[in-house]
Amino acid sequence: MLRVNYPKKFDRKQYYKKISKKKFYIDKNDILQDIFSAHQSSQVTIEEIFDKFKELKKNNFHTLFKDISFKCLVIGNFRTLQKIKERVDTSEKIKENKSIKFIFNYTDLREIYISRFFEENLDISVCYYCNIDYINSYNVEKKKKNKFTLDHYYDKSTYPYLALSLYNFVPSCYACNSKLKGTEEFKNLSPSSVKFDFDQKVKFKLYLTDSCKDLNIKAKDNIDIQLKERYSNEYEKYIKVFKLNERYQAHKDIVFEMITNAELYPESRLKELQDLTGIPYQEIKKDIFQLIDDEVDLSKEPFSKLKRDMADELGLVK
Repeated sequence: MLRVNYPKKFDRKQYYKKISKKKFYIDKNDILQDIFSAHQSSQVTIEEIFDKFKELKKNNFHTLFKDISFKCLVIGNFRTLQKIKERVDTSEKIKENKSIKFIFNYTDLREIYISRFFEENLDISVCYYCNIDYINSYNVEKKKKNKFTLDHYYDKSTYPYLALSLYNFVPSCYACNSKLKGTEEFKNLSPSSVKFDFDQKVKFKLYLTDSCKDLNIKAKDNIDIQLKERYSNEYEKYIKVFKLNERYQAHKDIVFEMITNAELYPESRLKELQDLTGIPYQEIKKDIFQLIDDEVDLSKEPFSKLKRDMADELGLVK
């Protein structure tokens, strides 16, 4: 739903350095003993393993990853990952290739390197897929914990060589990652892509029952909120897979409160409050309706897109 805005401190070179220098003992793995001589150092890095397979043309590595470096796989931007995915074979042989699974083993690196990197370099607050649940980090007895999961936009079982790719990760809630998305792809539209424009193309729209004339609404059951896409249908599958319309029905009280406040605080009442308090009525209005400025990063607060879109629907923003 919301694009990931990577800050300047999101140092992908640091991520590459951490991942590429991860070492393995040669004498503790049959795969490594098979490609490295006994005269070499007892430890080798992941990148050295990857390059060695390409050099020896083992398991079709040279053909698969010709002109593709380990660095490119690890920190290439989302468009780069798209091109790699389109080029590299995704047959069952790839998915079952033990060498690829060994090199790009997400489980071994998740806690120590990957999750920690996101904790330290990206201010994660709310799920980027749904904008419903908080997924922030927190401290317990001086140890940092987090509530986010890292979804592989391109599924790691189908594309194991993208399992460590920085821009293949989308910080998300448990429901979106583990219960809903699965292996789905959305026409290569991921929150980690600079071209992800869900917020611009899809808006929450307000619908009322026939009994609600002139916003004379008595209960939240009299309203309906739906996500509607303008000018395209690129995100139709996205909305369906994450069940966004169904999930947001449980939060109609947010919209109902905004409508109720609109009745209680018309422009004339806001100006009366301005005269009484000396506070500009625009500021009073902003506080009452929890209005969100256009330049605010919506990923920092749950339901922020819903609130902003509904403020526009109700004519609260001019």
